[in-house]
Amino acid sequence: MKKLLVIACVFIASYGYAQDLKFGVKAGLNLSNIVGDDVEDTNMKAGIYLGGFLNTSLNDRLSFQPELIYSRQGWTENPGEADLTFKMSYINIPLLLKMSLGASDKVHIYAGPQLGFLVNSELEADAGYGTSTQDIEDSTNKVDFNLNFGISFVGNDDMSFDIRYNRGLSKLDEIYDLKVYNSTFQFGVAYSF
Repeated sequence: MKKLLVIACVFIASYGYAQDLKFGVKAGLNLSNIVGDDVEDTNMKAGIYLGGFLNTSLNDRLSFQPELIYSRQGWTENPGEADLTFKMSYINIPLLLKMSLGASDKVHIYAGPQLGFLVNSELEADAGYGTSTQDIEDSTNKVDFNLNFGISFVGNDDMSFDIRYNRGLSKLDEIYDLKVYNSTFQFGVAYSF
């Protein structure tokens, strides 16, 4: 994992010599859950994301935006005996192609792949008489490949507001081969400088 992060950092830093380069930070709210054939009665879990990005223009309407994001995700469920909360943290590397809509350059749509690396994975169970937490990292896939789709609204030259959907394509489970995938909506703010 360290090698992949170093490669990603070198890749992102290589854009430092490009013209029209903007650096930025972003943060916001995750509403995450799971989707798939083997999913029953799960609920969204709120979390946060934060990180940074580079944006470089490819032409008047298109730009490329690699990001490095820390993201807290998961879901909740209640199978009857206890309330279960699955908590996962990832380091995500989205590689986005952004397109400006209209002459005002205030609205952008974007899409692209995302590679996520699992930082930790826990299961918290609350049966009404106390909470117990179990590490489930060994049974969780360490790499999570996603597709991102989103829209960005520019408030002024430096600040924008994002709405994004990340759909996992990698199975979360490593042991039972369940068809369960991450599904995350993100609402956030980005600041460029």
